[in-house]
Amino acid sequence: MSRGTGCREMENTHFSRIYHQVSKDVYKNGPVISVDEKDWLDDWKTVYYKTYPRFEKIKLKAEVLHADFFDLIVRRESRRDFTKEAVDLRTLSLLLKYSCGVTGIVKDVRSRRAYPSGGARYPIEIYPIVFRSSNDLEAGIYHYSVKEHMLDVVWKRSFSENDIDMVFTYPWVKNASMCILMTAVFWRTENKYREKSYEYILLEAGHISQNVYLVSEALGIKCTAMAGLRPDKIEKLLDIDGFSESVIYSLVVGM
Repeated sequence: MSRGTGCREMENTHFSRIYHQVSKDVYKNGPVISVDEKDWLDDWKTVYYKTYPRFEKIKLKAEVLHADFFDLIVRRESRRDFTKEAVDLRTLSLLLKYSCGVTGIVKDVRSRRAYPSGGARYPIEIYPIVFRSSNDLEAGIYHYSVKEHMLDVVWKRSFSENDIDMVFTYPWVKNASMCILMTAVFWRTENKYREKSYEYILLEAGHISQNVYLVSEALGIKCTAMAGLRPDKIEKLLDIDGFSESVIYSLVVGM
């Protein structure tokens, strides 16, 4: 006896499609989130930050930049022809500030960032992994402290080409200056949006990624978004568990 069309379709359906379908009406039988912030739980109104209080800090500066936005859109391109030249601290500072940093204050309380976040939950953490030392920035693993616009020095260390090849799957990555790595702290969004949270987190990563492209173009450096990495090895380097916080996206940057 042949199986029905529905069974065959289910067997051929990828998990991403199943998730998309079942999360469409996630609030159908649950509480509707009030449009009035006074009715929200305190957790929904609190912005959380990952901190490394005992680690060395590097202060970053933020200059005011001017560029033709429409020209940047036209010129935006994924570039992989890196030259192994290092990116200096000023360039990284501007890249972080204008792609994922704090750009202002809302209602004298809440910070505004360079990208939208579902419910202002801000689940994304940024880790610049610097492959090559410049005159003012050593190779190593850093965490972007967005609240203070500083770098937390997670681990100063050199990276050989073999080290880079062990973590990233594409050979041209070893010619780049650094990787801008994104992780997600899932509960920040889950406690408000439940099953829809994963979708919102990935959308947020996309917003940041486009900003990195445009700011890179304005700064005259190259970048490309990349999924070709080995998350288990990266998460071990970052000392995160891969469950409550996990790698979700990365961009490679260089000259």
